[in-house]
Amino acid sequence: MRMNINQKNNKIEGFEGEFLHPSLGIKDKILILGFRYISKSGDEKEVSLIAKDDTLELVQIKDFFEFNEKRYFLEKEEKKLARIEEKWSLRAMKDFVKNFNSGKTEIIPGPKEIYDEIKELTKKYLELEKEVDYSLLTVWCIGSYFFPIFSAYPFLNVKAPKRSGKSQCLNFLRQICFNAIKARPSLAALGDTVNSLKGVYLIDQADSLKRKGNEDLVDILADSYKKEGGKRRIVDFGKGKERRVLELETYSPKVFASVGELPEDLRDRCLIIPLIRSQKNFPEPNEENENWKEIRGKLYRFLIGNYSYIGATYNVRKVEYRGNPKIVGRELELWLPFEIMFEFCSKDEVEEARKRFKQLYGFTEYEPTEFEEGVVMSIMSSFESKAEAILSPKQISENMDAEIFSLQDSPKQRAAKVGWVIKKFNLSSEKRPRTKEGVSYLFKKGAVENIYKSYFKSSIEPTSSTPEAKNNINSDKNIENLVM
Repeated sequence: MRMNINQKNNKIEGFEGEFLHPSLGIKDKILILGFRYISKSGDEKEVSLIAKDDTLELVQIKDFFEFNEKRYFLEKEEKKLARIEEKWSLRAMKDFVKNFNSGKTEIIPGPKEIYDEIKELTKKYLELEKEVDYSLLTVWCIGSYFFPIFSAYPFLNVKAPKRSGKSQCLNFLRQICFNAIKARPSLAALGDTVNSLKGVYLIDQADSLKRKGNEDLVDILADSYKKEGGKRRIVDFGKGKERRVLELETYSPKVFASVGELPEDLRDRCLIIPLIRSQKNFPEPNEENENWKEIRGKLYRFLIGNYSYIGATYNVRKVEYRGNPKIVGRELELWLPFEIMFEFCSKDEVEEARKRFKQLYGFTEYEPTEFEEGVVMSIMSSFESKAEAILSPKQISENMDAEIFSLQDSPKQRAAKVGWVIKKFNLSSEKRPRTKEGVSYLFKKGAVENIYKSYFKSSIEPTSSTPEAKNNINSDKNIENLVM
């Protein structure tokens, strides 16, 4: 029997358009801010503020809207928006839309005005090490409303001993930053804060991230400083142990409060904000001491009035840095949002802020140990006039100074530690098949020299071991599992 197929009735059509996050989406010079509210009937509803073509609309969108013959789809599944009653005010938002569309430009706060107000608030509630630290924290908070514009947004590490004001700092940031939520590190909190609210994730007691079992969460957090690393799929097990795959949006500004060092993969994505144990009695950053809704309202209005300009400036500046790479790599990614916001809000402070940023960011960069440097130097000494060398971890360890190893290390343990360094820094260009002599690797002179220049100081200034690094080296069982 032949089956007749009506091609007209089986036409396959796909979605053509753009996706926007319903809480905060910025794309194609369109901005959307979404909230939920309680209607007069007592029902919970959602409302969206859409900015486009110098106009504002306050509308209820089910799934999508169209503009300039393009469809914009809202990714609403399993996302619960922020309550407007908690963040701003429905009446204030409606008044703002009316005034904005009437051409009353004075309702948009000026850059210096909003900058000065937020900076004064940081001084009112926090004590930081230097004056410029208040400036850096201020533009970071303002920038949290614009972060979808940027390809990457720096994390903050509020690092200080106990009773130095870390909780006070997180409580202050919770009031100021965009849709900020304070929570301990977990996938559930990540989903509620970032996936639903597109908000700032304030992570208390971040020292716990170094505990065994948190490796997957650290991996997700480490990727989430960049827009391209934001979408992550995770396996979720429900109460009935049913298995399902969830796709979470993880890109957002994040703040880690800790006493000690963060995991290595998070440290170099952070700017440290050093707190001082103050002798003052600071007020609590609560509703009794400040009208936070009014302050957030100014920040929402500032975002709506300036998102298009900030986006255009950022795109131009990225192109400029490609031609004049004064800062490169991750350091540039993390600095650029600061630079854009400083130049818009307080241009005179750009250079001082840049110097302080480089200083504070330097504390988060990984410092190679003397042992790791010894491994690289041993490999480099094997090249002589050759462009390549095939070496085993055992051969490399035998070519190193014996004093750099622990006295109790066996030859096998020494080789295991060398193998760990090879993998950590991607020193080899090719892994050779295992033989009776064990694993061996192909090393290329140019590649190893580039790694040495990127991570290590000159031979005149050898890097020194840190206690933390020594502890890592002595974790023999874990290292042997990586190599053997």
